[in-house]
Amino acid sequence: MVLILLFAGAAWGDDDLVLPSVDFSATDVQETGALLSRQTIHYTPGILRIDRANGFSTTILDLTTQTQYLLMANHTYLVLPMDDALFRRYIARTPAVSGAVKAGTERIEGLKTTKYIFGDDGALDAAGAYWLTDTGIMVRRDYDDGVFGQNIHHREFLTGITFAKQPPELFKIPASYRLTN
Repeated sequence: MVLILLFAGAAWGDDDLVLPSVDFSATDVQETGALLSRQTIHYTPGILRIDRANGFSTTILDLTTQTQYLLMANHTYLVLPMDDALFRRYIARTPAVSGAVKAGTERIEGLKTTKYIFGDDGALDAAGAYWLTDTGIMVRRDYDDGVFGQNIHHREFLTGITFAKQPPELFKIPASYRLTN
C-alpha cells in the first residue's frame, strides 16, 4: 500500500496542475449521458470543497498534499489518496502534461477564457476541450470517453461563480466528525 501511494504521488504533483489563484464558489453542473447532477464547490488556493446535493456527502480535496477527505452524512469521515478522476472535473493539468493545445478564446459566464483541446487524457480514453480563465478556473469541460466500450459525452460547467474569500472552516473537518476505516 505504501509503495502504491508513493508511486501515485510521483506520477503527478501540484506543479503539474493549473491551480486557481483566487478564492471562489460556484454551482458545478455535470451532464453525463442522461444523468444531470449539481454540486456546490468552494475553492481557496490549493483546497477544493465539493458539497453534494441533499447533504449526502462532502469531499475536501487538498491539491497540495494529494489527500481526499470524504465527510459523510452520519458524521464520519475517511482520509484517502486523492481521486484522479474527481479532481480532473475541476482542475486542469498543465498543457505540457496533458498535451492540450490552445484553440482560441471565448466568454463564458461573463469571464474571458482560453479554450484548450486535449486528446487521450490518461486511462479514461477521453478527448475533448476545457476552458480556463486567466486565474486558472476551469469553467467548462466537454469530452467524450470510451469507458467500457461506450462512447459517453460529458459536459461539466460552473455557474453562479462568486469571487470572495472563502471561510476557512469550510476546508476543515468539523469537530463533531469521527474518523472511520
